[in-house]
Amino acid sequence: MAAGMVLRTALRSRHSTAAAAVGVRHARSLAEGAATSGAGGAGGAGSAGAGRRRAAAGAVAVGLTAATGVAAGVADPRSSLTGLLGPRVLKADAALASDHNPMKAPFATVWPAAYSELMAELGRDKVSVDEDELEVRGKETSGYATPENPQMVVWPESTADVATIMKICHKYKVPVVPYAAGTSLEGHTTAPEGGVCISMQRLDKVLAVNVEDMDCVVQPGVGWMELNDHVRPNNMFLGVDPAPGAAIGGMCGTCCSGTNAVRYGTMKDQVLNLTVVLSDGSVVKTGQRARKSSAGYDLARVIVGSEGTLGVVTEATLRLRNIPEYTRVARVSFKDVHDACHSVIKILQQGIQMGAIELLDEKMVAAVNDYSSMSMPLTPCILFKFTGPEEHVKHDIEAVRKITTKFTNSFEFTKNEEETEQLWGARKHAFWAAQTSQPGRELMATDVAVPLSRLADCLSETKKELDASFLFAPIVGHVGDSNFHVCIMFDPASQRENDEAHRLNRSMVYRAIGMEGTCTGEHGVGLGKKEYLVPEFGEAGVGMMKTIKRALDPDNLLNPGKIVDIGPVGGHSTAAAEAAAGSRKSKSFFG
Repeated sequence: MAAGMVLRTALRSRHSTAAAAVGVRHARSLAEGAATSGAGGAGGAGSAGAGRRRAAAGAVAVGLTAATGVAAGVADPRSSLTGLLGPRVLKADAALASDHNPMKAPFATVWPAAYSELMAELGRDKVSVDEDELEVRGKETSGYATPENPQMVVWPESTADVATIMKICHKYKVPVVPYAAGTSLEGHTTAPEGGVCISMQRLDKVLAVNVEDMDCVVQPGVGWMELNDHVRPNNMFLGVDPAPGAAIGGMCGTCCSGTNAVRYGTMKDQVLNLTVVLSDGSVVKTGQRARKSSAGYDLARVIVGSEGTLGVVTEATLRLRNIPEYTRVARVSFKDVHDACHSVIKILQQGIQMGAIELLDEKMVAAVNDYSSMSMPLTPCILFKFTGPEEHVKHDIEAVRKITTKFTNSFEFTKNEEETEQLWGARKHAFWAAQTSQPGRELMATDVAVPLSRLADCLSETKKELDASFLFAPIVGHVGDSNFHVCIMFDPASQRENDEAHRLNRSMVYRAIGMEGTCTGEHGVGLGKKEYLVPEFGEAGVGMMKTIKRALDPDNLLNPGKIVDIGPVGGHSTAAAEAAAGSRKSKSFFG
């Protein structure tokens, strides 16, 4: 069975879904996977909690390896499995033992009438207050958002189910957190106010593929890798490629992108129409299937990037792209990140249409070498992906070679699909490579983006500060669209390391904003980047966001405390209430 389908099979079980999410959260330091038979063990709903987690870690690891290839410009779920679980599973369990335990009063105690109505309308098979289920959905992949559990998990199977849930929650003023795959990084899916987690794992169907129109209609629990598997026979794929395991609902919520953004844009550029359930249970569609429209407000783009704070996405109509005829990857090493960035600027100014342009600094190169058994030179490098007709790709390779020789003599390109898959697979493993290089530490994954002309300065200044720090903090970046990430490895239990990690993060963010950039290029705001919105947008800009939030969710029920604060859940907004809510939410983040 293909690795991506192994993960999907595991996720189809409620209990293994929960365990798989714990695996994502606590087993980032695992190697790529275990044997397929080991992954299948994650489906055992009747095993003990810790055993489920250990087994699910294998299933998650198998699924993650599906992102290692780039044949035809998309992830290949048949990528080879290169790691075994081994003792790293014990590290995952040790992390579990040390986690904050954010237990809240039982849902039935706090909202007895809502509990009775949800049980009556949905049935016991779609509702759970099981501690394991709640614990899983109170954790974040990144590891530095304080765990905050919901008090109930529900599994809708249709838009009508979601509307029913929202009507009941609206009636009793119950907070709601939408949850797709749980791979977000800024505290998006934690539940500081408790309430109901709407888990999208059963809304996992591809409803339609319109081959002639090159679009599809999917439910929010569909993974992007699974969608690519589904449409590959039609020579098509989805233009964004975020973290392995990400699902469409969360991808819409954070306006994700990935390595392909320089060619195909971000998630908002893939969305044609959304079906959205609002806080009162009403259902709206943001448009039709036309490729463009100037009719009214662009409602889809209001919802995309809103992180579940304005509505719950239950269907998405997405643009599909043709699989490129030919794909090659080149690795070019530079003496420093400044030269690397300047070469990228020259290439883009020449109008060369690249498939992806990815930077790794020398620390990340070393981590990737160790993780993927490679021997790349220990200097900053850029991986250039070339896609298109064969002759076009060969022309672009020579054009890029000519530009980069002004900065370096190191230029190596892959000559076949096997080499291409291996080299690009190393890039897709960067997150886990950084994690495994620092066992026992958490990974703070943060990102910024700046105008292209400021990329070299922002990266160089950031790297200088990171290199002077006592923390290990490698850089990886989608430099083709001026977005880069820092993987700060730290121990949250150490006040010194915790303070330093957050200092580095804040310094980088304010540096980017000072260069007319943004606090996040693709991770989103959640809890982690809220404090930077006023410096980036000003009070008036954030005030406009609050106005939109109040208009669509006046009771502050939808993912409360994320992006902006408008007051207490179920209450009317006041300046004092907003300030109190902001103070309370800030304590939901270490630092």
